[in-house]
Amino acid sequence: MPTAEARVATERAGRYLVQLCRHATQMGHGFPAHPGRDRHMGSERPKNVQAEWSETSGTITVDRGSCVLEATPEALTLRIEAEDKDELQRLQTLLTRNITRMGRRDGLAVDWNRTDANTGTAPAAAKATPRRGRHMVLGLTVAAVLAVGVHVGLAAGILAIPQWAGLGADVVLVALLVKAALVATHAWRRLRPSAKAR
Repeated sequence: MPTAEARVATERAGRYLVQLCRHATQMGHGFPAHPGRDRHMGSERPKNVQAEWSETSGTITVDRGSCVLEATPEALTLRIEAEDKDELQRLQTLLTRNITRMGRRDGLAVDWNRTDANTGTAPAAAKATPRRGRHMVLGLTVAAVLAVGVHVGLAAGILAIPQWAGLGADVVLVALLVKAALVATHAWRRLRPSAKAR
């Protein structure tokens, strides 16, 4: 069975999980289909829609496929399994359309990664690196440049006084190392996958 996975970065993953599962069951026969808008949608609505959920996990089953949802403090993860590639694409389109519509105020984006049905791993061509917050990276870069600039200026001033040169250089070096370690630790914690998301 072909599968696909997506990770939607949001701090309100539980809210979107519940909203998506409720929407699936409240639309009569499931998600609304919009004939003519997308070649993968087809003209039929999914039949036999079933959804079960809590605030942290859920399952939506439609026609010839299903989607397992999991909410963590950082993201909503989705995993689709379908009988064939066309059904997989159709479910991806339905879920993407509903998630982006529900989360338009938060600017939610869904980026699907196909996985190999035999190994459960993403093929090399389809594997994508997760998107990181550009503002976070930019902020850390600016902070690092400012910190280095301040320390270089301090070091130049301290090193100009001969009796303080040795001690001043040591203090500046230790301060730089401590700040670099703090920034690296913070970045590592933000970028590593959450144990709950596995």
